[in-house]
Order: sequence, then structure tokens, then C-alpha cells
Amino acid sequence: MKTLYALAVLALMSVPAQAWDVNTTCTYSKFYGRTCRTSVIADQPRDYAQEAADEAAKQERIKKWEAFCKPARTYDSEGVIRLVYARKGCEFGRSE
Repeated sequence: MKTLYALAVLALMSVPAQAWDVNTTCTYSKFYGRTCRTSVIADQPRDYAQEAADEAAKQERIKKWEAFCKPARTYDSEGVIRLVYARKGCEFGRSE
């Protein structure tokens, strides 16, 4: 019996992992009752060039913000680190 369980586990483990998302939407009507619809959404392939471009743009925005706001660390009376900015509005994401 243990051999049968081991074979079943090995068979399940040998199936490749699937990359999709299953979405089930149900609605209720007093005339038609409960109606459910299930749809399968396949994952999109990754675009590594686009991800690299997005990361470069993110780093550029961070550098621009740091050059404009010039954040500096300070410690308050309770020893908590606080950031102090050279210009107003930087704590809200202002970069120009």
C-alpha cells in the first residue's frame, strides 16, 4: 500500500507547474438562481528588456528626487530616525 502512495505522489510531483490564474464570478437572480462563470487567465511572458527599462527609470527618478530634496537623517528626542528635507513638500514626493 505504501508503494502505491509513493507512486501516486511521484506521479503528481512529475506534472509541471502551471502558470495561470482561475477566476470565478457568481451572480444571483431570483428568476434564474445562482449563476457562476469560471475563466482561466494565462500569465503573460516576462519582458526582461521592459523590466530593465522600468528599473532604470525608477533609479533616475530616485536620483532626481535626492538631488532636489537633499534628505538628511536626524534623531528626535526619543532616538527615532527622522528625515529632514532641504525643500518643502519633499515628504509628499515633490521632486520639482
